Amino acid sequence: MLYCLPLMIFSLTSTKKTKAQERNVIGVVKDSLTGTMLGGVSVHLSDTKDKETVTNELGQFSVGASANAVLVFELTGYKPNTKNVVIDDTMRVLLAPINKALDEVVVVGYGTQKKLNLTGAVSQVSGSVLENRASPNITQGLQGMIPNLNLVMGDGKPTQSPTYNVRGTTSIGQGGSALVLIDGVQGDPSLLNPNDVASVSVLKDASSASIYGARAAFGVVLITTKTPRKERVNVRYSSSYSYKKPTVMPDVVSNGYQYAVMFDSAWRAWNDYSQLPQNINKTQPFSPEYLAEYKRRNDDPSLPKVDQDANGNYVYYGNTDWYDLLYKNKLGAIDQNLSVSGSGAKASYYVTGRYYGQDGLFRYNTDDYKMYT
Repeated sequence: MLYCLPLMIFSLTSTKKTKAQERNVIGVVKDSLTGTMLGGVSVHLSDTKDKETVTNELGQFSVGASANAVLVFELTGYKPNTKNVVIDDTMRVLLAPINKALDEVVVVGYGTQKKLNLTGAVSQVSGSVLENRASPNITQGLQGMIPNLNLVMGDGKPTQSPTYNVRGTTSIGQGGSALVLIDGVQGDPSLLNPNDVASVSVLKDASSASIYGARAAFGVVLITTKTPRKERVNVRYSSSYSYKKPTVMPDVVSNGYQYAVMFDSAWRAWNDYSQLPQNINKTQPFSPEYLAEYKRRNDDPSLPKVDQDANGNYVYYGNTDWYDLLYKNKLGAIDQNLSVSGSGAKASYYVTGRYYGQDGLFRYNTDDYKMYT
């Protein structure tokens, strides 16, 4: 035991000495072509990932390493790079992008093609743009996501299927309405579960007519749904709750006397001030004396704001904001999604269900909306 004790002390001292050699290494990672800072770059030692870190939005990183260590820098879409650790100085690392844009697969009328082989203008977004968005249908979720795709809503109904316009409203014939295909079949996108969408492609130029015919002269919108993963079962559930409110409400005149003054001024101007109004909206008798009495009742809080004549007709009206009585200030919406998918050697399946509920905007006879997909 007397011979083992010094050996144990020597081993512990050697370990502390190795750790003391580690320093905090800092640096920045940039794109080799544009010089822009790269965030989200994985930085780790070449022999281990125990101390792995990522760069921030400014491309900066900080990691503990010894002087003889080698750091590895990795980012999707870029070639990996390795650098020897530089102590007491800021490391500057350049990553070269991998040009894979022309190898991306685009869905076309007769299957799929690479962008390299396409001569027409194509825009594509993945189904991820529709996730975590409180939208009753995919059309509202695509607003502003695809360049030059104009979505014209007919009204505010959740079941409204808008017009898909690619090149503007000056087109003739179909009025510029694009052909919408769901998995190669013409359909109504408002009835499709947004969580089932894998990608949305837009064929913008007239060359799409060579694939789909004359109906595609105004562009084609291709919606592709998700497919099961191979050799595995995938269960996915999502839930979202949201509050909505009207973005634009009419600024109406809710004061009766103010409305009567504006009506009188408009009538006089319309008739070149040569004629006085005899009634308001052909129902309420009007005269300068009526307006003066209305002002007196409006300025004096002690006087009644509503009065009737001997025949029971209303003479003076109170102040009522009818829009505030009719519409809610805000409303709630709930979106529940559940999908089960899988595949085997001979068969595959994809079962999905969705419940979407949204409260109505009206306070009376409310138009609550519920949709099951």
